[in-house]
Amino acid sequence: MHRVLVLVLSLVMISCNAVQEPANKTEAFDIVVVKNYIEEMNKTYGDRFLHNDTGFYYTRYCKDAVAMPDQQPAVIGRDSIISFNYNNGANKEFKVIIKAENIYGNSELVVEEGIYSFPDEKGGSYDNGKFIALWKHEDGKWKLYREIWNSNNKPTTR
Repeated sequence: MHRVLVLVLSLVMISCNAVQEPANKTEAFDIVVVKNYIEEMNKTYGDRFLHNDTGFYYTRYCKDAVAMPDQQPAVIGRDSIISFNYNNGANKEFKVIIKAENIYGNSELVVEEGIYSFPDEKGGSYDNGKFIALWKHEDGKWKLYREIWNSNNKPTTR
């Protein structure tokens, strides 16, 4: 009886320490693959200002995404983010360069820390700063869940 009890307790302890399966059982989480994906997405991040293409946002932002711009209220929901970024075409000439400096996380959430720049025609920058983006797996893709950015420039007086 004592041996059976020890065996049962051992099996319970082993099962409690078992590694959980990834949410998508057909694909294991690989941070290198996710980093490469995010870096590719960053190359076309600025396209959001050039085209009124809602498909761009539906493939890149979670349904419940939130953007937290510098010195402004949070922009809640994908449709509000579309309106904020495209600004009815007023942002058509913006170019932005995004550089991820650190990407880490797990199968539930990935954190991207980086820098951005809005270059001007003279080799300078209209604005530059830093950001944090949280990526979440939704509908089979990694999408932006939360993003916040802050300018390195001093606030303008109003």
